[in-house]
Amino acid sequence: MADSIPQVILGIDEGSHSVVILGGETRIGSLSALVAAAPGLLHPDAAGAMARAVAHFAAGGDFRVIEDPAAYAAAYRAQVEGEDPDAPWQQGVLRLRDHGMPDFDAITAPAYHGTTLVFHASAAPLPLPYRVEIDVSDPTAQVGPDMFRALDLEPFPPSPVAPAANPFFVGEEGVPVRRRPDDEDDTPAASRGSISE
Repeated sequence: MADSIPQVILGIDEGSHSVVILGGETRIGSLSALVAAAPGLLHPDAAGAMARAVAHFAAGGDFRVIEDPAAYAAAYRAQVEGEDPDAPWQQGVLRLRDHGMPDFDAITAPAYHGTTLVFHASAAPLPLPYRVEIDVSDPTAQVGPDMFRALDLEPFPPSPVAPAANPFFVGEEGVPVRRRPDDEDDTPAASRGSISE
């Protein structure tokens, strides 16, 4: 049966829509059309290929199917180990430590449960894990970004290092007061002192 599993090539058509290319030339633009054109993709050995096609139809290159959970877990842990646990949060800096650690035992390779395809995927560019479950035989199944369900993450312990100072906040005794760079000094004149002539 594995010989009847077609090769799945992911592509983009002239209108920038996600397509699956079968046989090097046939372009398929929906899950239902793909199942009709390539029933071999319903074979258990084809779950990974079908998962890649579903993820591509749903979100283009925004998610990558996790086909080797052990390799994914090793890469995730390695990235966490490479991050400074004492570094304060910074806007625009993507860190797994700011999100948490998943239960790697819950992340499985793509598999069919009857006609329901279950797979996990990681987001790009930060490889946080998501789960997808879809009945590929249902022509009304909605394929889109909403089908990716984020897995629960165990937060990392808070860092003992104080957050970086923010120059737009000033205050005494740890009470921050919002201050804009263009604020004028609103300290009462009596408090500022005066120069006597």
